[in-house]
Amino acid sequence: MRELCVHRRLRARLIPSPPQPEAVVFDFDGTILDTETPLFEAWSDTYRHFGVEPIGLDLWVRSLGLPSNHPDHLNRRALLEELMGRSLTEADEQIIAKRMVEQCLDEQPLRPGVVDVLDQAQELGLGVALASSSPRDWIERHLEPRGLLDRFTFLSCAGPGVPGKPDPTTYRMACEALDVDPVRSVALEDSPTGVKAANSAGLTTIACPNPISRLLDFSHADRIVESLVDVDLRSFHESIQ
Repeated sequence: MRELCVHRRLRARLIPSPPQPEAVVFDFDGTILDTETPLFEAWSDTYRHFGVEPIGLDLWVRSLGLPSNHPDHLNRRALLEELMGRSLTEADEQIIAKRMVEQCLDEQPLRPGVVDVLDQAQELGLGVALASSSPRDWIERHLEPRGLLDRFTFLSCAGPGVPGKPDPTTYRMACEALDVDPVRSVALEDSPTGVKAANSAGLTTIACPNPISRLLDFSHADRIVESLVDVDLRSFHESIQ
């Protein structure tokens, strides 16, 4: 695997905001919980089990942040069937289920800094919401046992009538639910697709790439951090340089 890197060219401009933001909106997959790495590893193991070459990382990252119904989203099952030259059987599906991310994620820790940012938002009296291309039940399934579900005022999720990222709708809905102006809000993202969605909605974007998405270009983010530990909402008014 080639060396992971982050494109660090940042837009040198003042954040068009007051001294303090009114809200922070989190992405979920890859930002709060690193779902991407265990998912990639689980599917790699699955492909090997069926005797075919695993999906390359370059192909995998192309659909990061996209909803499953997006035309560019990678259909892992369909590709597996194509490589095997046959359809998956019920027994095959049971094998896949044993390797899937549900098992991998049960013990997956929160990404560093998530709780700290939530604590900062509470201390500053900011609105807190979540915007995701994933369905609501997937997010609740992982937030509730970690004691985080109640810390979000609103979950803005893709679904019927609500397009996923890079469409900005989930971010706009989150800001509307919090009754805040998007330009006075901060988005925390791990994928270029998510950054594009937040930018289009008018939010200031902070990108915190995960181990998989570090391959991608984040030059359109307002700021790039190695970890959410580096996010200081108290100094939000400072220039991004």
